[in-house]
Amino acid sequence: MSVRAPQFFGSPSLQSGLSALEYEIAEERASALGRNGRQVEASLEKLRKWDADSAGKVEAKRLDLVQDAAEAVWGLFVQRELCGLSNGPDVAKDYQIPGEVMAKVGTFRRSAS
Repeated sequence: MSVRAPQFFGSPSLQSGLSALEYEIAEERASALGRNGRQVEASLEKLRKWDADSAGKVEAKRLDLVQDAAEAVWGLFVQRELCGLSNGPDVAKDYQIPGEVMAKVGTFRRSAS
């Protein structure tokens, strides 16, 4: 008669280890997606506030805010692709992303050398 230890006393199987790792990766992807979404919302809110209070303000600041928003949207799009989600027009509609921001998505500032 042979005796084997119960499963919960033995070393974890490779499959359960992979499942745990896959779960943590999915959890981090979802967390990063949420952070990216909040970053987009915050940058668009800054742009909207600037537009509402822009009387006599420097236009260069607005261009910086548009670029900040475009870079945040780019990050969101990349994260959505990593999660296997599409980046269709519904994303721009859901976040109410202005056309001028969408036109700059994928462009980045030059670093001063």
